[in-house]
Amino acid sequence: MAAIHPSPAGDPLQPVPLQELRLLADGRHWTVDQQLGELESLTPVRGSLTAVHRGNILEVAGEASTIVTLRCDRCLQHFNHPLSFRHQEVVWLGDQARAAGIDAEVVLEGGSEVLELDPDGLCESLDPSGDFDPEHWIFEQLSLQLPLVNRCGSDCPGPELLGAPTENELTDPRWAALKKLQP
Repeated sequence: MAAIHPSPAGDPLQPVPLQELRLLADGRHWTVDQQLGELESLTPVRGSLTAVHRGNILEVAGEASTIVTLRCDRCLQHFNHPLSFRHQEVVWLGDQARAAGIDAEVVLEGGSEVLELDPDGLCESLDPSGDFDPEHWIFEQLSLQLPLVNRCGSDCPGPELLGAPTENELTDPRWAALKKLQP
């Protein structure tokens, strides 16, 4: 079995042309231990990523983790939140493959797994003459792990109340006529 080619020296997460990946039978492997430009995190993003070109698809698999600081939506205090992912994805390589007559229900064997591809369904797509950006792919996967509602925990004190509202604060002047109808 041939070894997967490591990333070149320098910034390990530079975009790589898909045509270059096509020439690497076993794909390219990146070891990640750095800050991402698009994600503010307390710790460097650590993990790994592999991309393998398989004709009309790009198989991408990776895992990474970091810690980010969020603001609680309830009490507005900052808190640290771990983010991590382990994900495999098949990226369709553009409409040019469809135009070449590749069937929409192509089944490709990738290693020990059988991959079913539905290019008309919801799937990522890249221009076959473009680049694969590993840093952006990792950013997207970590971003998908962010909570929809930020809560600092079950002990959240809630919003700080400055005092009980008075009767005048509770009454909107637009409702004053209705307030007079109350017995």
